[in-house]
Amino acid sequence: MKKNIEVIIKKTTPHLGDVGEFTKVALGYAHNYLIPNKIVEIATPGKLKNAKMFKLIRDKKIEEIKLKAYGVKNHLESIQKISIKKKIGDHQQIFGSVTEKEIIEQILLYTGENIEKKQIQIPNIKEIGIYTMIITIIDQVTVTLKLQILPDNI
Repeated sequence: MKKNIEVIIKKTTPHLGDVGEFTKVALGYAHNYLIPNKIVEIATPGKLKNAKMFKLIRDKKIEEIKLKAYGVKNHLESIQKISIKKKIGDHQQIFGSVTEKEIIEQILLYTGENIEKKQIQIPNIKEIGIYTMIITIIDQVTVTLKLQILPDNI
């Protein structure tokens, strides 16, 4: 009698793997826990073929997203720095703060790339000067840009 059975994972779990992957588990573990809790399903030849097809489609989409992200990264790296003018008070301190919205507008003006607010990490800016900000396009693709805060002479 078989001691292990091949299954297709339906829910991501740390000890088994991600959705759509195939793995072998103990027969009792599969029949008594994993299948009743809808974590896995038994891998039949038809289901294996279907899962492989979906994995191929998912991999192609991930590759397209990565290519697009690297294109955005190259476009953003063409900018040396972004300059924003702010009103200043005593001791070179600015009124208010620099927001992600202002940075997004400048990036859109310089490159035409639309960046979301959650992708930008900026330090706490209280005075004029040059700061470093990090833009995360996707998980492994980040861009570091200089942010220059200038006094507004109006």
